[in-house]
Amino acid sequence: MTNKKRIRFWAIFFLVLFGLFIVLQVPAVWLLKKFAPDQRMLQNVSGNIWQGQADWNINTLQGTVHWSTRPWELLRLRVASQVTVHSGQTQLQGVIAYGVAKNIYLQHFNGKISPETLSALVAWQWPSTSINVKDLSVNYKGKTGFQSAEGQLSWSGGMLNYPIEQRFERIDIPPLVGEVSVEKEKLKLLLKDSQKQRMADMLVGADGMLDVQITQRFLLHSPSYQGKAGLDTAVISTRQPLTSLRGQ
Repeated sequence: MTNKKRIRFWAIFFLVLFGLFIVLQVPAVWLLKKFAPDQRMLQNVSGNIWQGQADWNINTLQGTVHWSTRPWELLRLRVASQVTVHSGQTQLQGVIAYGVAKNIYLQHFNGKISPETLSALVAWQWPSTSINVKDLSVNYKGKTGFQSAEGQLSWSGGMLNYPIEQRFERIDIPPLVGEVSVEKEKLKLLLKDSQKQRMADMLVGADGMLDVQITQRFLLHSPSYQGKAGLDTAVISTRQPLTSLRGQ
């Protein structure tokens, strides 16, 4: 490479770097008003694209979000930020990225989901214990579905009351560990007990449908259950829209 070409290369490089720096200083609230003037999920936005914070609300859930942009991710053809999400006692932190082909990435999420947050998502009477999230990573591609996922959820359980046929059913949930994976482009959560025995599994697809299988082993923790199937038998299998849980 000649001296003239080297000078031209470094000149272009620093101009791009300077332009990126200018873009990152754009106020986040201006960006929202410009490109999403009708959004109501975020309020009290402060900071810029580089880093900032905002209040958020989704239905009855509300909290705060902090972000810090990772500009080097542009070299991987995606936009990414380190985020921390709070809602009451719930706190999750990790990386959110958006790439080519409408790929959405959640990377290395850790934290906990409180029972208050669970009650806002699904209107049941939950145990007073949080779900712990460890190294959760998910790759979702457009309308195709989930491409990869890994991570672990753990829960110490407790007494759960859920509505069924106009009454509340009770079940004493044992400590559970959930392993996250992908099966046929669906996000899968396999629940096991402390002895690593299958308790239940859940599948969520790109169509928003939730498939659930609950084993005999799990249902035996309900005082009113009288079934006599094999412990690994999927006694209950349901398929319903994920959004329908909120209405129960």
